Amino acid sequence: DTERQPISTKYPLILIGRHRSNPKISFVHISQSMAESMDTGTDTDTERQPPYYSNTRVFWDVTDFPAPPDGDLDRFCFEVSGAISNERFIGDVEFYAYGDQLTDEERMAIRKAGIWLLQEGAEKRERLNRMLLDVLEYAFHNRDPADANFLIAMKDIPDKDTKLFSIMQVLRQKGYEVWFVVPDDYPASQVPTFDYATLVWRWSILCAGGYPIEPSDSDSDAHETLVAAKKRQNEDGSSQGAHKLQKITDEEGGPQ
Repeated sequence: DTERQPISTKYPLILIGRHRSNPKISFVHISQSMAESMDTGTDTDTERQPPYYSNTRVFWDVTDFPAPPDGDLDRFCFEVSGAISNERFIGDVEFYAYGDQLTDEERMAIRKAGIWLLQEGAEKRERLNRMLLDVLEYAFHNRDPADANFLIAMKDIPDKDTKLFSIMQVLRQKGYEVWFVVPDDYPASQVPTFDYATLVWRWSILCAGGYPIEPSDSDSDAHETLVAAKKRQNEDGSSQGAHKLQKITDEEGGPQ
């Protein structure tokens, strides 16, 4: 059961609200008429046709990707949801945050915006591990890939086998929509490929409600190099991540 209210005239058909049973969880609901009005260009999904009816969970590391300078997290949630609606996805968007040391002001702003603060005061590896567990739990509770999308705004740890990309790859193999965020100065040649993420945004563009990065033909060779490197790095981790996700999603019948 939810309370909803329009929060802006920019996207008048987006509604934002909070669950009455858990008012700390913020979500934005995207209406069908708004999604149908979006210009998406060529559709490459042969099995599903837009608009896509599914909910999205945003996994946001507030240390890796700090809040916008204006500090308006209600606007932040709204713009991120607008970016998702641009891609013709209809459903609720929920926000979950992970952080290191937060000020009282930052903590208050996060909670006031209805964002669920799942972890704070944790170092990078601990935050990443907690987020990956939450990602797997979300897959467990949404066994049909058509029902759930993952938006991951968290950096990997260089030169460490963290299982981040191996889990993203397994989710993609299961048919889930996995979306990823990279820093504004991230090289285009290192952007994760479709095997790992169907959509990738630069952080400031996502915060402004903009569009994801377009694949570039000129980067294809570099992409292949990155994929090969990631596969070598995660060869062992991928099989372990796949086994873990398979076990979770196949218990009592999982997505095929």
